Amino acid sequence: MIELMDWAHRHGLPDKPWLVLGKGPSFARHREFDLSAYNLFALNHVVRELPVEVAHAIDIDVVAACAERLLTHCRWLIMPRRPHVGFRPGAQGLEDFVRTMPVLRELDAQGRLVWYNLSTGDAVGDSPVIRVKFFSAEAALALLARVGVRTVRSLGIDGGRGYSVAFSDLEQVTMLANGHTSFDVQFREMQRIIQENGMDYAPLAEPMRVFVGSDASQAVATHVLEHSIRKHATGPVEFCPMRDLPVPTPRDKKNQARTGFSFYRFLIPRLCGYRGRALYLDADMQVFADIAELWRIPFGPHKVLCTVQNDVPAAWKDGKAHFTPGRQMSVMLLDCAQLPWDVDAIVRGLDEGRYDYKQLMTELCILPPHEIGDTIPPDWNSLETYRPGRTKLVHYTVVPTQPWKNDENPLAETWMAGYREAVQAGTVPPERVEEAIAAGYVKRSLADCLSRAPSQRTRPAAALEALRQQLAAAQDQAAQSKKQLRIALDHAHQLESHIARLQCSWTWKLGRVVTKPIGLVRKAVRGAGN
Repeated sequence: MIELMDWAHRHGLPDKPWLVLGKGPSFARHREFDLSAYNLFALNHVVRELPVEVAHAIDIDVVAACAERLLTHCRWLIMPRRPHVGFRPGAQGLEDFVRTMPVLRELDAQGRLVWYNLSTGDAVGDSPVIRVKFFSAEAALALLARVGVRTVRSLGIDGGRGYSVAFSDLEQVTMLANGHTSFDVQFREMQRIIQENGMDYAPLAEPMRVFVGSDASQAVATHVLEHSIRKHATGPVEFCPMRDLPVPTPRDKKNQARTGFSFYRFLIPRLCGYRGRALYLDADMQVFADIAELWRIPFGPHKVLCTVQNDVPAAWKDGKAHFTPGRQMSVMLLDCAQLPWDVDAIVRGLDEGRYDYKQLMTELCILPPHEIGDTIPPDWNSLETYRPGRTKLVHYTVVPTQPWKNDENPLAETWMAGYREAVQAGTVPPERVEEAIAAGYVKRSLADCLSRAPSQRTRPAAALEALRQQLAAAQDQAAQSKKQLRIALDHAHQLESHIARLQCSWTWKLGRVVTKPIGLVRKAVRGAGN
């Protein structure tokens, strides 16, 4: 077996960036990219689908499942010195499995088995300890950073709760088998590794950028919306709630924003660097289909896509809200490269009387009508209506009866089912719900299912994880202390050898002939004095 740092020093790889491959939905797009431009680093079962430079597995079960492919599809297999078994830290060392598993024995014999210390097991020797908190993508980034890699891309590391179709057979076997409720939690730890090591990291498949207009009163609804989007998404999603952003206030009260986030949508092209596409949604929505279906609608000659609805929703007919038929701008797909919007200039247009609030928000008058396409199907902005199997997005538009506020909404249970699921998945932080209840933004009954939240269910596990991280830090420190002690002992041994040689020399013996009588005389004098 080859220790990680020895492997890095001995085996030079082509001077190319690295591509870390995971099992997430975007892995299905790997044929769209020139993979030969990268050194490929496969996580877990990905090695069964593609030949790679490095295969990485924390769990020994992966090795058993991919044994044949490991011999033919990877140049090296990298594993922790203490592998996991059944998604939990194991008691046996990698050398024990080498003796019992033919695939590891063969890889070891060929010099293709590389080991490192993982933070969940006892450290061996002076090899650095690689910290992992949630998923193996973190270990991959930390390993690459440790051996000096600075440019990394990824594919199939998408967050959410799904696998690419190539790994659908594993959904009931390995997906979230370590007890976490979503792959999203890995991104915080990955970002820490990226920042600490100055890495250039980006997903190869650009995520679907979803911007949501929100405020404190809509915080819980925003979390539920996020969960509903990620639940159905077949690709990576970058979910961007927009709150407390710097937007000027029009002088005329009639032109001022109806909500705290009404004008936020005009910031989106700038937030995207005026490139790519972006999706805008209001916070008071819930998604029931794959957002990629909406994301991929072609712009054609248009710069903005929206829905059009001319029939008054049943929930609006009793005068609870004012409905303006025609184009609806609460769901908008934006071609950011074609929209040089400046929110200060847009608000200045209101102040100068070139248009009013209604013209801006319902007609999007800052664009010529022919540049707006109403080609998004109405099922992607269904106003207060849900038809199972057909509705893609419900928009809860009647503010007094929004289901997080009022049980009278006919779709209250539809939203509540999504809320309970989001709480259980960990998408809705219990403290946000408690804050919203205290502020009067949501109904008190939302607190009834907070005991399902992972933060409430797994406090002992969280404490154990904290202890593991402390142990990892202690192991790092112990390894450094051990190294320093070894250096000190080496110096001591060298000094002892030097003294021994000196004592055997004629110079030493001659000196003793001279100094010994002097010592005897001094002793006699001290005795006489007493």
